[in-house]
Amino acid sequence: MDTRRVKLAVAAAGISSFALLYAPQAVLPQLAAQYHLDAGAASLAISVATGALAIGVLPIATLSEVVGRRPVILTSVLASAVLGLLLPLAPSYPVLLVLRALQGVAIAGFPGVAAAYLVEQLGKRGVASAVGAMIAGNSVGGMLGRLSTGFTAGGLGYHG
Repeated sequence: MDTRRVKLAVAAAGISSFALLYAPQAVLPQLAAQYHLDAGAASLAISVATGALAIGVLPIATLSEVVGRRPVILTSVLASAVLGLLLPLAPSYPVLLVLRALQGVAIAGFPGVAAAYLVEQLGKRGVASAVGAMIAGNSVGGMLGRLSTGFTAGGLGYHG
């Protein structure tokens, strides 16, 4: 197995997943203005997704025992991206929150399953550096999600 390819894949999936998870943080003031919310209510756009992720991790990890880890990870990354594309189209804040909750559950399939997948694929030999790549990807993704949304929203608004 090509461990470099696996490390790159989990780092990319971590970047993608956590960028999606934290992207709305940069546009919370715009969401508050759009939907006439106070700061606390606007921050639910982040809290709902992270809470749903936390709740979804264990059931999705259990599901991966039945259907396989790779399909769960692929579905997780694709579903969370599709939900991310739907978010700007939300007609109301409650709909946006439901989409964010669904996105949080979808994102849960990556961190909840990836470490076990890495052990299966790499064994004990390369798993530590691969998990390190995944964690680095998660951290970079959280930062890039905030930054890219902030820069994009400056010119295009939060819908952009």
